[in-house]
Amino acid sequence: MRDDLREEKETSMRRVVLVVPKQHVKTVKMALERAGKLDKSAKIVPETAVDEQSSAGEPSMRITTTIPSNEDESQDTDSEEDFKTKVVEDLRLTPQSSDISLSTSTLSTNTITPHQKNPLHTALQTALSSLPAHIHSSLHLTPKSLLTSFPNNYSIYPPLLLLPHNTLTSPPWHTFLHTYPHTHPLSQSLWSHLASATHTSHIAVNAPILPRTTPTGAANILRSPLNLTPLYGNFGPAVSPNNPTHSDFATALWATSTQNGLHQTWAPLHTMFSRGNMREKTRVLKLPDIASNQTVVDMYAGIGYFAFSYKKAGAGKVVCFEMNGWSVEGLRRGVERNGWSYRIFTGDEVPRESEVLDADVDFLIFQTSNAHALRILTRLRKSVPPIRHINLGLLPDARSAWRDAAHLLDAREGGCVRVHENVGAGEIGERKTEVEGAFRGYLDGSVRRVRVKVEHVERVKMYAPGVVHCVFDVRVSWEDLRG
Repeated sequence: MRDDLREEKETSMRRVVLVVPKQHVKTVKMALERAGKLDKSAKIVPETAVDEQSSAGEPSMRITTTIPSNEDESQDTDSEEDFKTKVVEDLRLTPQSSDISLSTSTLSTNTITPHQKNPLHTALQTALSSLPAHIHSSLHLTPKSLLTSFPNNYSIYPPLLLLPHNTLTSPPWHTFLHTYPHTHPLSQSLWSHLASATHTSHIAVNAPILPRTTPTGAANILRSPLNLTPLYGNFGPAVSPNNPTHSDFATALWATSTQNGLHQTWAPLHTMFSRGNMREKTRVLKLPDIASNQTVVDMYAGIGYFAFSYKKAGAGKVVCFEMNGWSVEGLRRGVERNGWSYRIFTGDEVPRESEVLDADVDFLIFQTSNAHALRILTRLRKSVPPIRHINLGLLPDARSAWRDAAHLLDAREGGCVRVHENVGAGEIGERKTEVEGAFRGYLDGSVRRVRVKVEHVERVKMYAPGVVHCVFDVRVSWEDLRG
C-alpha cells in the first residue's frame, strides 16, 4: 500500500516543462509569470545536459511550470496535441505554438530530473545500458553521455516517430555513429527499442522544408522535404516526387495526424506537414460567413491543411489546385478518410459542366499550376456555387496569385481572399496598407466602385526571429455606379 501511495504522490507532482528556442525564453517566462504558473524554484536550463556541442547550434531551453502534467503513456497523440494547444492558449502563447514543445519534470525538494518519465529516454537508457561495456569504453563514451545529449522532444504521427533535426549531431552521437552508422545492426537495435516504446514502426530525423530553392539552387516549387533521414523501418522507394505512380503510392510510408477532428495524411519522404498552422485552421472553422451555397478556392492546397477546415466550416464545394503528385494523393486520402467525395483532374483537363453538376462532389482537385485557375474556373462559373472565399496559403508569400484571386471572387457578392505572408514584426501595419492597395488596383476601373478592406490580420505564429506568419483577410465588395 505504501508503494502505491508513493507512486501516486510522485505522479501527482509531475509538472509540464515548456521546451522553447532561446529567442522565446523571455516571452514565455513573462507569460508564465502573468499566469502565476512559473516554477521559480527551478532554473531555466538547456534542453540537453551536454552543452559543449557548438556545432549543433544553440540548444532549446527548458522552462519548468507549476502546471500539472497529463502525461500517460496510454494516451494517443491527439490527446497530447489537444493538451498542448490548451496549455499554449491558456498562456496566450499561440503565436509561438509551433516553436514550443511539452515535456515533463518530476519535482523534488532538491533537484529537477528533466528526462524522467519520458518513454523515449527510458527506452534509450535501457537499450544503451544493455550494450556490451567494451562498445562504450572503446569509444570513450558512457550511456549517460549519449542519453543526456539526446533531445527530449519528439513528435508522433502514426506510425512515424519524428525526431528533431539536431538529434544525432552532438559530439557523443557523432562519435557513436561514426563507428556504428544508423543502418548498422547495433544502431538498429537502439531504434527498435525507441519504436517499441512509442508504439511506432518507423523513425526519421526531421529536416526543414526549404521555401523556394534546393541546395543546388533549383526551385523547390513542390515544397518537398529535403534531407529527411529515415533511421528505422521501410519508407518505400526514394522516387522523384514529380511523376509518382500508383505503385509508388502503394509502397510508400504514409503518416497521419488528426487536428480538430480532421484527418490528414502525407508521405513524409515526399511532402511536408506543418503542425504550427493550428491557430489558423481553428479560426477558419469558426468563420461566420462560410455557407453551403458557396465555393472556396484553395490555390495552394497541399494535403488539405486549410481546405479541410473550410469544408468542415460549411462550404458547399472546395476547389483545390496543387502541383505535387504526392500532395494530391495525400489530399485524396484525407478527403476519403474524412468522409467526403472528390474528383481529380490532371494537367489542363477541365470537366464538363454537366459532369460537375451531376456528380455533386465536395472537392474538385486540379493537379496543375494555379496559373490556370482563372481560365478553368471562369469556364465553370455556372457549374459551382459562387466563389466567396479564396485561400492563398503559400509562404513566404503568394503574390503571383493575387491578381487572379481578386478576379475569381463572385462578381455580384464579392467575398474574402485570405493572404498568407511572412512579415517583419514591426511592418504589419505597412503591409496591410500595401495589400489593400494592390487588390484595389487589380479591381479598379469597372462600372462599379470597388471596396477593398483588410478587415482582420491574424498573427498565426512566429516563422523566424522577428518574422511573423500573418493572414490578411481582404474583403472585396462593389457598389453599382450605373444608376
